[in-house]
Amino acid sequence: MVARSVLWVMLLLGCLAAPSLALANPQLAYIEGARANMKMLEPIRVRGETFSYDHEVTVVLPASYEAVPEWTYPVLWVLDSPLMLRTVVGILDTLVIGNLAPEMIVVGIGSRSEEGLAGVGRRIMDFSPPGPDYFPPEPAGSAWRALAPLPEFPHKADDFLAFLVDDLRPQLAGQYRFAGDHALFGHSAGGMFAGYALFRRPEAFDKMIIGSPYLNGVRGAVFDAEADYASRHTDLDVSLFIGAGDREVDEYFLAISGIVSSTARFSETLTLRGYPSLELRTRIFEGEDHYTVVPRILSEGIRHLWVEDAARLPASWPQRP
Repeated sequence: MVARSVLWVMLLLGCLAAPSLALANPQLAYIEGARANMKMLEPIRVRGETFSYDHEVTVVLPASYEAVPEWTYPVLWVLDSPLMLRTVVGILDTLVIGNLAPEMIVVGIGSRSEEGLAGVGRRIMDFSPPGPDYFPPEPAGSAWRALAPLPEFPHKADDFLAFLVDDLRPQLAGQYRFAGDHALFGHSAGGMFAGYALFRRPEAFDKMIIGSPYLNGVRGAVFDAEADYASRHTDLDVSLFIGAGDREVDEYFLAISGIVSSTARFSETLTLRGYPSLELRTRIFEGEDHYTVVPRILSEGIRHLWVEDAARLPASWPQRP
């Protein structure tokens, strides 16, 4: 038994040391000069024309980016960058190594980490659709007000969406090798924004990963946007993965927010619309809360949405879009 274990270790080390034998990772092991992981660039500060504050933008390049200068890559946009970006990059690095995801350019956007959670809290302005306040519909709205009243603040979801798609995307596309495939990941309030963007600018993102979304926020503004969209359209061409944790039902504040129930209602509504081009996958993860569910949503969402790209053989690389 010991000898067999030693043999397996030797085989493993041999495969890792010799690219010609590293069949477990054709996306990287066969690329001369590729990094072992993604390269996170220095953040930059960008201020949109309609904003009185900066956003920090961090670009993370694929491991093969510098080694294969003729390739372009799909782009995954990550909201709440100071909280989510490192998790996304770590998971994507691991999935690429296992041939479970294609390489991508990742763009994180949010507040500066140095601003602390006070800066993160500013996100509710960026993510809030137009509406009278931030609360869910009654009677949950009254319970929220009693627990955590909020002052009035500007709802800038339309401005933030235009900033992402019309300003920041062209600016970065001029510097980095974007392919035509764009995806958006948003969690919690970021999930509310993603849901709103889905109907406000349906052509902006080909794929979305929506985690534990606050879809009841702003008195159900996402559902209002969906109903308005459905009244004028018969199709929705997007691939969507949406998930939440079943333990979010048991936490009082998340129950007020209706995270799990609104996620189910959202997916059921889209299913019943019968949009022919919509690809929808919904998961309620057992034993997970609002925070522990994040890596599971990301891992399964990426694998689900990019399964065909991840399965490509090395021989197809010259035809890579």
